[in-house]
Amino acid sequence: MRKTQFYKILFLVSFWMLATAFIVFFGAATVGFKSTIGHTGYSFSRVLIIGLLVSFVFSSVMATFEVLFFNQLLRKKPLGIALTSKTLFYLLCIFIGTSIVVVINYAGEIEKPIFHTDTFTTYTKEYLFNLELLANLLYWGFIISISLFILHVSDKFGQGVLLNFILGKYHHPKEEKRIFMFMDLKSSTTYAEKLGHIKYSELIQDCFFDLTDVVANNEANIYQYVGDEVVLSWDFEKGHKKNNFINTYFEYMKVIAKRSKYYEKKYGMVPEFKAGISSGYATVAEVGELKKELAYHGDVLNTASRIQGVCNKYNRSLLISEELESNLKLDSSYKKELIGNIELKGKLQPVNIYSIGKI
Repeated sequence: MRKTQFYKILFLVSFWMLATAFIVFFGAATVGFKSTIGHTGYSFSRVLIIGLLVSFVFSSVMATFEVLFFNQLLRKKPLGIALTSKTLFYLLCIFIGTSIVVVINYAGEIEKPIFHTDTFTTYTKEYLFNLELLANLLYWGFIISISLFILHVSDKFGQGVLLNFILGKYHHPKEEKRIFMFMDLKSSTTYAEKLGHIKYSELIQDCFFDLTDVVANNEANIYQYVGDEVVLSWDFEKGHKKNNFINTYFEYMKVIAKRSKYYEKKYGMVPEFKAGISSGYATVAEVGELKKELAYHGDVLNTASRIQGVCNKYNRSLLISEELESNLKLDSSYKKELIGNIELKGKLQPVNIYSIGKI
């Protein structure tokens, strides 16, 4: 399980347990905290403890199922369809779970087999057509929808970005040392002319969809999509951890290779990408009002973009700056080559550029 997946599960479990605590407090407030609650005869503290324990078990199971399976299954569905499908499914699970609890509770109150009693049908009708049941389902439908919507919005902004907006971390510009990768589709103009605009757009959708798990595995942030180019960013330390910024490129190439039959069949080609990577200090700040986003400014972005721009000239797929090379610790499966002291457009001084490849 990835760290980001664990955090998503933790968020859902915490959110749903807080929702459970709220509804217990609300129920207790209507009858008085010192009184018994509902028809259970239990005290407030006992109901709260039982409710939280049950909520923890159910929410842990559902959150794990959601993050590791259900979300993957519906990743390509429109947001509205995905949210509605998930909410209805989890409501059905809650309804079945609570119904089992009700049946067990009813069985404990009688001595005869529950399905052969005259009162069971009446008991069932009272349960199914109880306004309290409807209110609870509406409440949990709202809670589930909101929690899943927050996760979707968080994914849209990128890892940790939504939280930074809420906390106002970059309300005022700040300087950070970061790594930037500009990764671009090779021969994009040729493919666009061959496939046509619609088919070409579908190709880009597929390519960047396949990039998702690779980005999460290597603790990267997707800064921008610009046409057929994607810009990735790392905190300097996270980028160097386990060579994340290098592994991202080669892991993505493995994913594309595994899906080569799919791309050949649908598009008549297997996409290839070239990438340029550089590191340095960049200023990050919230910009815009109607479409607020985090924006990075600094020479490091221009350098990374220009390095990517000379990949074709030197017939290389992955080029990095000298500063990144000096901090790299590569194993024997990689090969490193100095391309030269290259003059880049917009740079006053030439930059030593290295090629990284797999043996």
